[in-house]
Amino acid sequence: MPSPPGNTASERTSYPFVYAHTFRRMYASVVDIGLLLIIIVIVNMITGGNAFAGPDTAPQDIFILLGYLILFTGIKGQTPGKMVAGIIVVDDEGHVPGVAVAIPREMVGRLVASAALGLGLAWISFDARHQGWHDKIAGTYVVMKPKAERPEKAGVDGFRPGARRNRERPWRFRRKR
Repeated sequence: MPSPPGNTASERTSYPFVYAHTFRRMYASVVDIGLLLIIIVIVNMITGGNAFAGPDTAPQDIFILLGYLILFTGIKGQTPGKMVAGIIVVDDEGHVPGVAVAIPREMVGRLVASAALGLGLAWISFDARHQGWHDKIAGTYVVMKPKAERPEKAGVDGFRPGARRNRERPWRFRRKR
């Protein structure tokens, strides 16, 4: 019996390996931390607790953090911060890793990488493939998403900074003397 469409590895989207550099990953992390802080404050206020984390809200906050990282990384290969930065987490074949790989990457890998005084995260700067310890544990890579799939940076009226405007002037105003 043939397998249903979308379940074979050859039909999944594969991304090229252009490794994401440290600063792009840091940018994505800053965006994610900002979003997580907003989410945690809102959830804590709704549940009647203090807006900021305390010992009584710590388990809830950890659950939100891990859920955010595992679900976004496992399902889409990108957290919202990675989407903004134009990077994606992939496995050895260039596919989105899935939740089964995201769990050890985010739970075990980040704990080990952070527990060693952040050395596992700083390792990204020195590794040839820009992998942190959490990436090495899970066998994942963070790569640049192809330009065609990145969100466009648009300004006012769709004008992108650095692009030339099409300035058609059908008439010129002249000063009358």
